[in-house]
Amino acid sequence: MATKISIVQYLNSVPLCWGILEGPAKDAFDPVFSTPAECADQLAAGTVDVGLIPSIEYQRIPGCRIIPGPVIASLNRVQSVILLSMVPLFRIRRIAFDRASRASVALTQIILQKSYGTRPEFHAADADPVRMLADHDAALIIGDAALRYQASNMLPDAEKQTDLIRDGAEPVYVFDLMERWNNLTGLPFVFAFWAARKGFGDKAVVERLIESRAFGLANLDAIADRYATEMELEKDFVLRYIERHVYYHMDSDCVEAIRLFHEFAREVGAIKSVRGIEFL
Repeated sequence: MATKISIVQYLNSVPLCWGILEGPAKDAFDPVFSTPAECADQLAAGTVDVGLIPSIEYQRIPGCRIIPGPVIASLNRVQSVILLSMVPLFRIRRIAFDRASRASVALTQIILQKSYGTRPEFHAADADPVRMLADHDAALIIGDAALRYQASNMLPDAEKQTDLIRDGAEPVYVFDLMERWNNLTGLPFVFAFWAARKGFGDKAVVERLIESRAFGLANLDAIADRYATEMELEKDFVLRYIERHVYYHMDSDCVEAIRLFHEFAREVGAIKSVRGIEFL
């Protein structure tokens, strides 16, 4: 029987999943396509065997175990997890966040509390920056929505960006949250990883998912070609993102980053307690 697996429908997950979608692991998995939050909910409910879950959700899903090897991480600037703000970071009081996000909400809480001592309100919303900023100081957007924003707003353009301007002639501040984490800790940040539900013990899935990642990393040009067309973005922009801004290997620095993220999340109240990292 094929392993039921929940896959995030964002560009950054495609290299990890390419072997499942287009390669040698096709017959080994029964995929379900979801948002990051949905992946976590499906794994928690036991409706899938494996899910690509936000890293914070490991602490919220009893009995799940991390599958070693593949991750969605970044070493410096990630581009696809951004905080758009009408004010400097220390003045933010109300944040609208993409309801598909979970790890990035905790990351934002950590950065604002650890760096500025602030505790803004967070409100779930659809990923529409103009609507989000209409009655909030800042908007947290992730994934493909963040990439589309970055691609469309690489340079200030007051005429095109008029809906995003409140005071003065410049559009909003754009803060890359991975960059802020790196400034705070000196570590990479791990946004998501594969995890197995409680009671799932088929360790053969580890090698299959590592093989799927290898197949994806060997075919980044083909991935960029397809998804640039689907997302209506320049191929060079897409390829640069998956080649340079996303890191797919769970090395020792990533493991330390996960551990520290969980500890900081407990300190700022995003989670109640921390359990040790356990691999399948």
